Amino acid sequence: MSILFIFTTAYVVALSGALMPGPLMTVIIRESLRQGWRSGFLISAGHGLAEIALLAMFGLGLNRLLRLQWTSAAIGIVGGLVLLYMGWEICHSVLKGTPEFDFNQPPAGSAQPAGAFQLSPVRSGLIASVANPYWVLWWFTIGILYVTQALHAGILGLGIFYAGHFLADLSWFMFIAIATATGKRFLSPIAYQGILTVCGAFLVVLAAYFIYQGSSTATLLLRTAGWQI
Repeated sequence: MSILFIFTTAYVVALSGALMPGPLMTVIIRESLRQGWRSGFLISAGHGLAEIALLAMFGLGLNRLLRLQWTSAAIGIVGGLVLLYMGWEICHSVLKGTPEFDFNQPPAGSAQPAGAFQLSPVRSGLIASVANPYWVLWWFTIGILYVTQALHAGILGLGIFYAGHFLADLSWFMFIAIATATGKRFLSPIAYQGILTVCGAFLVVLAAYFIYQGSSTATLLLRTAGWQI
């Protein structure tokens, strides 16, 4: 994988996940209404710190394992299938008209009573990330797939992947924070669903690439081991 390919696809895949409403978006909207758009940057920073910790674990602790061809093949197939499901789910949800979100209203259940304990925005972003089962599942399937691919380019590849991933999260969450804090609607529902559709279709194509790549590697390894395929 080239550096440009790693960065571009990492950006689009991360943006596809960030676009879907979830706990982190809820926290950003709530805090942007309370503290202004700058809280969106700080919450994104907390989110990024949690991901750096995971990357360190994958890139350092599992470095040798992830470089094995069998590991790469298995992760490519499994990660590709998860990516395929994610793309299909995004496109399906757009057809149903379900991914709607009012950026200028606090999400249901987000209000806190006066005097309640308040976390700093950075801690809020970190906790909202690691406490989200979907985030954990994403990183241990699609995330580890990307780490495996990026490690072929060494530490530079891993850094490029993280840069693309984090910039996607930061750009979208800052957009949400500014739109919420200023009370302006910069994105129509039709445009929002259009972006989701493009991202969902992109994920399906990328999933096919990873599944094909993983299957080809597995087939080659089986033939090398003497299997007739």
